[in-house]
Amino acid sequence: MSSENVVIVVNGDSAVSRTIANHYIHLRGIPTRNVIVLKDVPTGDRTDLETFRESILRPLLVAIDQRGIAPLVRTVAYSADFPTQVSVTEHHKKVSDASTRKYQSATASLTGLTYFYRLVLADSPAYFSFGANLYARGKFERHFASPFGGDAKKAFDSAVNLRDEGKHAEAADAFRALHEESPSIASYAMRAAESYSEAENDDAAIEMIRSAVKAGWWSKTYLEKTESLAKYLESDSIKPLLPVLDGSPMTAQGPVSFTATAGWALNGSAVPADKALPYLCACSLAVTHPNGSTLGAAVRILERASKSDRQFPKGRFEFTGSKDVRAKCRFPAVTDALIYLQSNGFETNVFRKRVPTGEGALIGLMAGTPSAKLINQPWILVRGSIADNLTSYGGAFNTASQTKLTEFLSAGAAMSSGAVAEPYSIPAKFPSPMMYGYYAQGLSSIESFYQSIQSPYQILIVGDPLAQPFAKAPDELVDISLVTEGKKRIRMTRRSLGLDVPKSMTRSIEISIEDKIAKTTPAVPNIDINWPEQLSGVHRFRTTLVGLHRTEPRISFVKEIDVKGEHPAPSAEVIAPRQTPISKSDDGTSSSGLQVKLTCSGADRIELHHLGKPIATVDGEEGTVKLKTKDLGGGPLRFRPYAFFGDQAVAGFTLVEDPNEDSDE
Repeated sequence: MSSENVVIVVNGDSAVSRTIANHYIHLRGIPTRNVIVLKDVPTGDRTDLETFRESILRPLLVAIDQRGIAPLVRTVAYSADFPTQVSVTEHHKKVSDASTRKYQSATASLTGLTYFYRLVLADSPAYFSFGANLYARGKFERHFASPFGGDAKKAFDSAVNLRDEGKHAEAADAFRALHEESPSIASYAMRAAESYSEAENDDAAIEMIRSAVKAGWWSKTYLEKTESLAKYLESDSIKPLLPVLDGSPMTAQGPVSFTATAGWALNGSAVPADKALPYLCACSLAVTHPNGSTLGAAVRILERASKSDRQFPKGRFEFTGSKDVRAKCRFPAVTDALIYLQSNGFETNVFRKRVPTGEGALIGLMAGTPSAKLINQPWILVRGSIADNLTSYGGAFNTASQTKLTEFLSAGAAMSSGAVAEPYSIPAKFPSPMMYGYYAQGLSSIESFYQSIQSPYQILIVGDPLAQPFAKAPDELVDISLVTEGKKRIRMTRRSLGLDVPKSMTRSIEISIEDKIAKTTPAVPNIDINWPEQLSGVHRFRTTLVGLHRTEPRISFVKEIDVKGEHPAPSAEVIAPRQTPISKSDDGTSSSGLQVKLTCSGADRIELHHLGKPIATVDGEEGTVKLKTKDLGGGPLRFRPYAFFGDQAVAGFTLVEDPNEDSDE
């Protein structure tokens, strides 16, 4: 996941919300088009379902659609000062199963309801199911479960029966037909390959193995351990595929990158959205509350996490094994995580106290205690680490009871989670221990959390969604330049850095112009985009390399280029910066404002925009504007000038003004 995949949602009436958003936008290079400012956000820690849906969820989704960024968006990150609890009594009354109603209460989290946005909009209580999140991974055998119900399941069951009856050729054809109907489901192709092998049709078996890999089958271990398939590993058609496959043990389904444009089938496969339910990952960047983080602490947490990507930190993963019921309920699943992590070269440990007692660096911490002392310990949570704690009120900030998830963030974690209301000791409502294995494989923090929680509607997830210290992205740079010899064009050239780090080959390249997806291409060395001579001004180009790895690591390169068209591009220059306290805790309300000089030869007028909206105008080709910035929040402010020649708007280079730029506080 990369910055263009994240939408930042800001409470426009809150200086704190604006400030945290300003810092994160700058730290992560979030596109301006991906920043959505909402007004009249409900105040307080708690709101009701209707208010959440009409004042937060619908306006957010409408803005995403209107801005044309839906194909890229995978995560919604709320800045601070949003209600974290949502009363969903109306939906709870619709739950017919008595045990579900008893253990799934009528309080949901802000992030959980956003994840299940489709169900919320449809007034469906289906998110109360203990297995509502089909993106979450399960046991390895789940790959081979029926992905669908109805007629598709009948066809699947028929193919299975043919196989069990020893009618291998017929079974193979049946599985192949299922795969042709749903080509994104790799397990169909794998079952067809097995049956073709049993029918001694080697050519067809090899063809279907290749089809399975193309559809997203990553387990080399399964090929090696399945007798009917292992004999093909030395085939000239299969052997070249093996180096990119995953040799992890088959303890659980392996990690899969998230997409919001697909639906998720019953076996965890991504399928067209009209065949299954899509989701939308969601988190809060911070919770600034008397029982949570201060503004300054929240900013420092995000700054620290933003520096963790692809750093491959050394340390160990710690899992609780205490006698507390909060620990005992998840402990049976710890073994799978230990095996998975150890087989991939990571150090693990099980501790018996409330928190670990050994010295050293921790990359992951899974706790299960109402009270955890996290300071003055012999261990540290390294930059980019993640942590979670199974307890009743880790995400409930309207009470001081129990250790809050924000304490794990303050202790060093990039992301953590907690329940906003009594969840009971039900493992499905918290991250499974395999979350740490998925993170170690290279998924982003937000993907790792949702990949591992089967029932996330009550879980509040907080922190940096883009933290990915183990992402195996291509070790390449992309140079983006304007070529004027001959036909004017934008050239994008890849070059290797030759780094000695875990990495992947580039599988595909995404190109965005002004932060809207323009095209996706194969991994070619150079890309030229013909550019119309008449277009003027500064344009923003983004090239994203997508790695050939099961986690689909992404790395983006952005450059603003003056395309030298008919009209000149406007310029913006700060001539009197803000005078504010040099502090991460500054929310901007005491700012003295700033002055910006705008210039563009021949322009009728020049506008200065902040986060996509005009905030000042000068008539003519030059002038100075005085900005009252106290309502824009603290931290770095992003502006962009637009000159108008009649009705034609011409953009200039983005200007970032940061009074705390040299401060390390």
